[in-house]
Amino acid sequence: MVALSNPRTEGALVAVAGALAAHRGGRLLAVHVVTVPDQTSLEKAAANREKLDRSSAELLDAAVANAAAFDAPVETKTILSHRGIGEVFDAARASDADAVVMGYGGARFAGGRVEGSLDELARDLPCDFLALDGERLDPDEVLVPTAGGPSSDLSAEVALALRETAGANVSLLHVVEPGGEAAGREFLADWAAGHGLGDADLRVEVGDVEPTIGRLAPAYDLVVVGATERGLLSRIVRGSLTFGTIERLDTPVLLAERPSSRSPFERLFGSR
Repeated sequence: MVALSNPRTEGALVAVAGALAAHRGGRLLAVHVVTVPDQTSLEKAAANREKLDRSSAELLDAAVANAAAFDAPVETKTILSHRGIGEVFDAARASDADAVVMGYGGARFAGGRVEGSLDELARDLPCDFLALDGERLDPDEVLVPTAGGPSSDLSAEVALALRETAGANVSLLHVVEPGGEAAGREFLADWAAGHGLGDADLRVEVGDVEPTIGRLAPAYDLVVVGATERGLLSRIVRGSLTFGTIERLDTPVLLAERPSSRSPFERLFGSR
């Protein structure tokens, strides 16, 4: 499922979602969530449906046209909602989506009005989530930092999908402390082979992760960053994402999070 809200980002989001759908042998659902102001009832908004349908149709028609480049069936849907990103989660569950692709700006359109239930939604993902920070996507050279973990597995799958559909060259990055170079190279070679990326360019760098990514990113067209265990989407929604350097990159960044099982205690009290 690709959640659309901005014509400027539509093409890039569909490119990611279409590549992943083709890689998985699935279908693509393009959803336009129209956020209605709280003071306007959904019934009143629906009464002006002709205007809404016209703008929504233009966005979704463009998505269908862009998705034609991928070997995946395409469906479209328009949703009126007061809830914004909360509606994206509901739509993902209702459509039994395996993955959701959305714009990073879209993930933050709650505008700081984050209620506890929305924060919990973002912590309890129904499927894989990918948030693109950028308006363009021309992924000739793709950098995938990894230290292992489920979300890095998702990053690897996205890189494979972009290689299959767009011919992307993939570089893998593992950042180590001084003296850890040999172990880092062994880890990265094993990780690459285990994720179908054994022929990727392997980079082991010494330093801190975030500054290292910031230093290397300008040489690439896309950086695919897996979430930490603290929860990517929850931190985006709350405006507490800590990747300051990454957020300021000119290179487009695709933030990836794969759901993980949490205990009842963690569901009640969170993990901070």
